[in-house]
Amino acid sequence: MKMRFEKDSDFTEFKEELRRRLASRPNRDLEESGLKHSAVMMLIMNKDNAPHVLLTRRTDTVSTHKGQVAFPGGGMDDHDDDYRAVAYRETWEEVGIGRDRIEYIGRFDDYISISGFHVTCFVGAIEYPYEYRLNNSETESIINAPLAMFVEQKFDRYEIYNYKGSDYRVFFYYHEGYEIWGLTARILTDFGEKICRD
Repeated sequence: MKMRFEKDSDFTEFKEELRRRLASRPNRDLEESGLKHSAVMMLIMNKDNAPHVLLTRRTDTVSTHKGQVAFPGGGMDDHDDDYRAVAYRETWEEVGIGRDRIEYIGRFDDYISISGFHVTCFVGAIEYPYEYRLNNSETESIINAPLAMFVEQKFDRYEIYNYKGSDYRVFFYYHEGYEIWGLTARILTDFGEKICRD
């Protein structure tokens, strides 16, 4: 897929192609008992004529993943209708982007995190620039990372982690002083490889 845009319509076409590719493939649905269900929202924007992904750096006071770079997202509450509702709610609570400002693109895969979460990933688009409203108890700062970095797998290093008897590569990307690793890096790397590559 094109990672540079020459005109506004290129981003529109990019979003439509993402929508088509996500809709045309089966999602990886995972079921494992005893896990906390959660959902994240991968938000894509047209910044500097290229697709960028909105990420957050979590504060050092949150209960899990302190100080890590992550997608907006979190655990499912009793009043949430479904996983997508979780992703929308958490995006609003963490960075102040309402559901009505997100152009829904589609659903990506499910993941199991080594910290005990069952994570469902959704993809949307927002306008750039956007006036964020950070929840300072959860979100320290916003990062706009170029999607091409993950499509081209320009990671700085990787480590092998063993989870339940299987080895997995854990990627580490660095962008503007931020370290992007763990499940966030895994999802973005997979998305780049499975969805964005021609």
